[in-house]
Amino acid sequence: MTQSNDDTTALSLAAPALLQDEELSPDFLTEEQSNLDDMCERWVGWCRSRRLYGPPPSFVSILGQLSGSRTRPMRPGGPDAAVSAELAAFHIAYTCQPDALDKRVFDLYYVHRVKPIKAAAEALGISRKHYYVVLSEFRSRVFMASRSILNDNEAALAALPHSVKS
Repeated sequence: MTQSNDDTTALSLAAPALLQDEELSPDFLTEEQSNLDDMCERWVGWCRSRRLYGPPPSFVSILGQLSGSRTRPMRPGGPDAAVSAELAAFHIAYTCQPDALDKRVFDLYYVHRVKPIKAAAEALGISRKHYYVVLSEFRSRVFMASRSILNDNEAALAALPHSVKS
């Protein structure tokens, strides 16, 4: 057991140094993907501010263990996220997604904040580039679903009989 810990330490010490901000930004982000990334970061902050509604996440799975001591830093802000229908719709859309590779990639990137991305991709059996492609497609799909949920809720609100007459 001690030898495997030494091997892990030796491998981490022998790894090449990362370029500055290599793991923090994918190869190419369009403006739309950048906006979706910002939305996902706001959603993570929104979720973390509502921990009273459920137990804290456990890191017992192999993917959860990847987020050990090396995690990407959270954006500054507080635990006091604003009440947002947009983020609530995004949360509903996210929770309705099936537990597949794309949702695991999203969880690793935004929720568990794993670093380095290359190690997380390797643990999932995909390349770093494919990791970002899967992440981008999942972000877009969840955002489109959240827009649909929000539009449906606004339509239902508009259909309600109002007691206040103008």
